Amino acid sequence: MTELPRQSTSLRLLSFDGGGVRGLSSLIILHEFMKRVQEQLDLHETPRPCEVFDLIAGTGTGGIIAILLGRLGLRVENAIETYQQIVRDAFSEKKFSGEGTFKTTNLGNTITRVIERYTGRADTLMMDSGRCKTFVCATQADNMTAGIPTLIRSYSVPENDGPKCKITQVALATMVTMGYFKPVIIDDSGIGTTYVDGGLSGNNPTAHMLAEAGRVFVDRNVSCVFSIGAGHLRPTSVKSNDLGIAIAQDSERVAQEMARRFQYTTDIYFRFNANQGMQNIGATNWGKLPELVLHTQQYIKSFEVSSSLTQAAKALVTAGVFVPATQLSGTIPPTDVFKALRSCPPPSAMFVGQEHALTQMEHHLFDSAEGRRVFVLYGLGGAGKTQLALKFAQVYRGKFSEVLYIDATSANTIEADLASFALSKKAGRNYANAVEWLADCQEKWLLILNNADDTSLNLHQYFPPCPHGSILITTRNRQLISYAQDTNAHLQLSGMKLEDGKRLLLKMSRVAWDEVNDKIAETIVIELGSLALAIAQAGAYICVHECGLPDYLDMYRDYRGELLEQYKNLTQKLDDYQWTVFTTWKASLGKLTPQALELFYLLAFMHHDRILEETFRRACLGVELNERVAITNEYHSAEITVTSFLSTLKLSGGSWYRPAFLRLVAEIRSYSLIDFDPTSGYYSIHPLVHSWFRTTIEQVHEAEKRTAILLALSIDNESGADDYEYRVKLVSHIDALSTGFRSDPNLTRKFTIVYDEAGRFRVAKSLLETVVDTDKRMLGMDHPDTLTDMLELANACQKNGELEEAEKLHIAVLEGRTRTLGEVHPDTYRAMGYLALTYQGQSRFREAEALQLKVLEAAKKLLGPEAHETFLSQLALATTYHSMGRLHEAESLYAESVEIQKRVLGTEHPTTLTTMYCFAGVLELLNKLDDAETIATVVFETRMRVSGKNHPNTLYALRVVATTKYKRGQYEEAAKIQEQVHEIQRHTLGELHPQTLWNRANLACTYRSLGRLAEAEQIYQRVLEIQIRVGGRGHPNVILSVINLAMFYSSLGRESQAEVIMVEGLAARSRLSCSNDIPVMADLKVSLAELYVKQRRWREAEILMQEAIATRMAIYGSEHHQVKGSLLSLCDIKSALWRETIIKWTYYLTGTLVALLSIAFMRFYTL
Repeated sequence: MTELPRQSTSLRLLSFDGGGVRGLSSLIILHEFMKRVQEQLDLHETPRPCEVFDLIAGTGTGGIIAILLGRLGLRVENAIETYQQIVRDAFSEKKFSGEGTFKTTNLGNTITRVIERYTGRADTLMMDSGRCKTFVCATQADNMTAGIPTLIRSYSVPENDGPKCKITQVALATMVTMGYFKPVIIDDSGIGTTYVDGGLSGNNPTAHMLAEAGRVFVDRNVSCVFSIGAGHLRPTSVKSNDLGIAIAQDSERVAQEMARRFQYTTDIYFRFNANQGMQNIGATNWGKLPELVLHTQQYIKSFEVSSSLTQAAKALVTAGVFVPATQLSGTIPPTDVFKALRSCPPPSAMFVGQEHALTQMEHHLFDSAEGRRVFVLYGLGGAGKTQLALKFAQVYRGKFSEVLYIDATSANTIEADLASFALSKKAGRNYANAVEWLADCQEKWLLILNNADDTSLNLHQYFPPCPHGSILITTRNRQLISYAQDTNAHLQLSGMKLEDGKRLLLKMSRVAWDEVNDKIAETIVIELGSLALAIAQAGAYICVHECGLPDYLDMYRDYRGELLEQYKNLTQKLDDYQWTVFTTWKASLGKLTPQALELFYLLAFMHHDRILEETFRRACLGVELNERVAITNEYHSAEITVTSFLSTLKLSGGSWYRPAFLRLVAEIRSYSLIDFDPTSGYYSIHPLVHSWFRTTIEQVHEAEKRTAILLALSIDNESGADDYEYRVKLVSHIDALSTGFRSDPNLTRKFTIVYDEAGRFRVAKSLLETVVDTDKRMLGMDHPDTLTDMLELANACQKNGELEEAEKLHIAVLEGRTRTLGEVHPDTYRAMGYLALTYQGQSRFREAEALQLKVLEAAKKLLGPEAHETFLSQLALATTYHSMGRLHEAESLYAESVEIQKRVLGTEHPTTLTTMYCFAGVLELLNKLDDAETIATVVFETRMRVSGKNHPNTLYALRVVATTKYKRGQYEEAAKIQEQVHEIQRHTLGELHPQTLWNRANLACTYRSLGRLAEAEQIYQRVLEIQIRVGGRGHPNVILSVINLAMFYSSLGRESQAEVIMVEGLAARSRLSCSNDIPVMADLKVSLAELYVKQRRWREAEILMQEAIATRMAIYGSEHHQVKGSLLSLCDIKSALWRETIIKWTYYLTGTLVALLSIAFMRFYTL
């Protein structure tokens, strides 16, 4: 693509008059002009107008030309060919009846064919993100007398925006001249509006174009205005039968007005209009096109016109003279008139804080080594850079002989201010004289270059070439820190300190300080992102409207952007700064190239912090898979847009091209719209910018869809440690999306992977339920995708503690895969393996073990002994051994697995870390506490780094560390860890989650050991209450909590309370079917038996212990340590019972013997 050298960001504007078939004359003139531009730039081919002009406007057939050149981006020669075809088709067939002379349908059809030819679609919209902006003028039929056209644009504007419609509709709206064509109706947002030829509101759109430039490019300069007519017409007579059409075509009145407006300038405004031979060529007379071409060529060949074309081409290329866009509406002053020298203004009287920044500036500008010193203040628009610079100048004014406050908006403003300074010092009349004067001045001076935001500015040419003086630059462009001599010579301003922000808000709002106002002020400052300008303007609004802080906070939360924009309507403002905080950002966005703007759109719908370059790299790789990431039509256009954008970040071979990404990032950062932390590698957007952009842009839902597509493209199913680590980091960005992505099953599946790996099981389950419902409805129960999604849903239920639901789903999947794939298919074995995990969670260990042995054998055979799924099968079997109390077998299997996984997967792979965590748990049970704590600590530290402190697996490892400390008697340390884990689980899993309650019970046990008995009892009771409410009195977790509370009561000697709750728990569980088949029932019976032992109720204890042993034998087998322990306890009970029986019989026998001896003695005595 050809592009002008961008020495400046000056604008080049092009307008076309209406004129029917005579519009061809405009194109012929432009063609000659573009050839001269080619010559000036020494190009191999003639550039397209859209490559050299920033704004193209047109009316009537001039509007058609503007669309061809600006919106469709045609070369002039192609536009000439296309234009001739359009006017031939439009004006060749007359109607015999009805409204209008010619058929609007013919015009519409030929324009539609052109649109389809150049865009690939007949219904292409006028809206476009291209660099060259385009608009056409149309007149509302119901408001013709007002003379104000409706501008239909290819871009959006914040106020008085026109209709959003197809290009064909736009072309008809601007061209359907009354009397020639039937008016066209455009439906916009459900409202139909009738439009006729824009020429009725002014056939020469140059004035409208200048006004539009002043609105859209508020801080830009214009260097070239190029206006082309469609030929001089015959004078209009009041007797003319064609009065309305003649007036519409007479554009010279506007041309004369423009000449007067630019009379004091040179090389900015150029007007070309063929003046001979055109008078007799009617607006619809397409048969005279050859004659029109001849007259236009003769016009171009005249010496005066040819010289003007050459001069215009030079002016467009060199851009030597500028006029601010906002000054185009009135008479423009001479470009060589000097403006009065402005002294450095004081800072706002409301300035607060920034002491640290002022100190840093002072140290660098005064305390550094000899030589000229440069300090750069950079940051987001509205951060307070200018005010800080003015405050510095005010505080240290006495140290400088001269303080120059220069408007550095553009090269023109810099040179004009410096020239004014030179004139005031009688040193000359141009900026170079001022630079020379400062270089020769041996006293200290301060040169403030304020608002040097233009990325094309070369400020170095304005630095006096001398070893003295101080230069202070304020800018949004971070790249200007290259002017700073060291790392202490620049400072980024973003948000104010919280206390400073509160002071500023209260000061601006005139609200008195008290504790209540202080808290509300703090909330407002935080919601405004601590941005200085936003805070100040919010305070001004509160003060003027006397609404108070609470009311403002409520209104801000309801209206946000609208409320901050109200500042511009206040009569009394802070100072001469007229822009709202949002206006500054709009101006910055307006300067971005289309590619950079598209990147910013994608970033803005992520979370405002922790944005990763890696997302874009992975998304580029995802595009290479040639599969649609979204399957519903509503995401189709978004996916096409994202795919097209990502193609610009790749080399021709398809590989990731990082320099292209960094170039776009640098462009956005040049306006401080995003920030980068080199330590973490994260990008971020200021929260207020983030909120503003997401709530004010048009087509917000489409923009969000694009971000959803980008994130989904970056998510794969790879199992490397870095893959897991990356996916977990996406959680906050997916959270930032609305729930709209749930309508697309593919996107939902992708995001479910992230939530599952991040431990957000409830969210994953909710998403998968949506997907499975869609699968069943669209694909049927036995479809592979349905079964896969059901399997994932079952796993989510299992991880969420919903074991019965998980079992049902796992069995359904296993049966479905067995039926459709066969028993020996890998997917069938996978379903079997997951079912085994659910059995394990239900304490059905023998069933789990049988399935896991079968799955492990199949995995080794089908996938190999070192495949990832083989490792997972090994891990599952080891955890079953662990749960069954076969600790040495589990230890051996874990140890073997850890060594192999470290070698094959790496030390930070999630599977390796999970195996290490389980290994640590077994070592803790075997009382190998040093080894257990060492391994658990390694896992915890790695998990912290990779997954974050809130991930469940991070907390599991931390829990093992707490247990080892508890077993060592380090109760205080154990309690601190358990309290930390509980607080995190309460927020991430919720109060009711089994893991949260389990950890609270452990904490109560630790409190008990610390003697904090009241707290321990309170926790035990609270856990039991929650579990009864959630699962009912017979739930296994309830039984476990009953045991904990009963043992606590028993330890305090409150045995009757302990017995009551255990008997109630036993009765509640016994009323359920399969009441004695779970380990916790055996635990309850053992605990109650032990209570009876304390009460010497041996027979009841013996019965309960026998029942418990039978249950444990059935679940664990005879070698389990709990079975062995219970058998020993039973032996003790039997021994105690035997001793009691012996004692009792001894007592009875002794009594009997004594009685017999007594009787014998009495008889003997009687004898």
